[in-house]
Amino acid sequence: MSGDGEEPAPAAVWARVRERYEHGIEAVATIAADAGITRQALAARARQEGWKLRGYKPATARKAQGTRATLARFKALLQQRLSEFEAQIGTLSAEASAATSERDIRAMNTLVRTLEKVLELERKERARRIAKRKHDKRFDDAERDALADKLAGLHRELVAERSRNAVPDAADAPGEGAEPRLADVGAAGKAAAAG
Repeated sequence: MSGDGEEPAPAAVWARVRERYEHGIEAVATIAADAGITRQALAARARQEGWKLRGYKPATARKAQGTRATLARFKALLQQRLSEFEAQIGTLSAEASAATSERDIRAMNTLVRTLEKVLELERKERARRIAKRKHDKRFDDAERDALADKLAGLHRELVAERSRNAVPDAADAPGEGAEPRLADVGAAGKAAAAG
């Protein structure tokens, strides 16, 4: 801030950094390097000042991600980290310090433990899905049996209802060759006696 007009004011610099960050085209590391800070410092400032965060979607816009998607992201992250370690190992020279080697070994050990945990989670998720499928199949079979029983019961009710309705209809209107009921005979006899 020498006042000669060559250096932009800090507010203008941060406004431009914010614009580049929120636009989302450039890598965060590039923007941070141009601003003379680390990626972490840039991300912290973005959160602190309420910038539109990259990769963040409001809860209403976010889709619920299942365990399967989370595990896939973990595996991709682990693969990326492993590639980074391989690149670092390739660039190490014979003069690498013991501290650097020890740090890399610890980091690799942590990576392996994380991978083991991710694989265990994946195995558990697979077992849970299989158990759910079996439960759903049993539930579907039970529902199917219950529906078959209900349909059979409705069929029996329909047959019984038809048989109840069929007998009174035939008896109420005696046709040719039909035998008169006793009540009809009695009513006809009373009518003849009264007449």
